[in-house]
Amino acid sequence: MISINDKQIIKKLSRVFNDILGVKEFDLSITMDDLQEWDSLKHIQLISAIEEAFRIEIHFEDAIEMISVKLIINKIKKYIGEH
Repeated sequence: MISINDKQIIKKLSRVFNDILGVKEFDLSITMDDLQEWDSLKHIQLISAIEEAFRIEIHFEDAIEMISVKLIINKIKKYIGEH
């Protein structure tokens, strides 16, 4: 079940993926392996853009685990929950 909060996260995250990776068809099943554009440099840019969009600071250990949309959403929720 997707909550209102999840919908807001997905909407914002969709914009970040579009801006950084040029993803037009945002899907919850997207992983780093699915997108050729999502390399290590783009991953850093993606994490930075996520931090800015959600006003959070992601720890390095979490950043390297954020290799799919689902994992990214879970990490964002973790950081938002800490506020």
